[in-house]
Amino acid sequence: MKTIGVTELRQRAAEVIESLREDDEPTLVLQRSERAAYLIGAEQYEAQQAELAATRRELFLREVRDAEAEHGAGKSTHYGDVESLLDDLHS
Repeated sequence: MKTIGVTELRQRAAEVIESLREDDEPTLVLQRSERAAYLIGAEQYEAQQAELAATRRELFLREVRDAEAEHGAGKSTHYGDVESLLDDLHS
C-alpha cells in the first residue's frame, strides 16, 4: 500500500488522485507519522459499497428466513406489548 504525508498530499493532490484512478491501489495518508485516512478510487469505493449492501441484504434475508422457520415450527415468542419485547432485547 502506498503511503503519503498530509503535506505531500497537499502538494501533489492531482497526481495522487490520478494514481488512484490508474492503479486502483489504496493510499494511506499519514499525519504526524500516524494513520489519518485511507484514499481509494471512486470505482473501488462504489464497488465496495455495492458489495457491502449485497452482503447486508443477504444477511437480513437469511434472518427473515430463519425467523419464518422458527415461527412455522412454533418456536417463536409472543410479546403482549412493545415494552416486553424491548425488555427482552435489552437483557
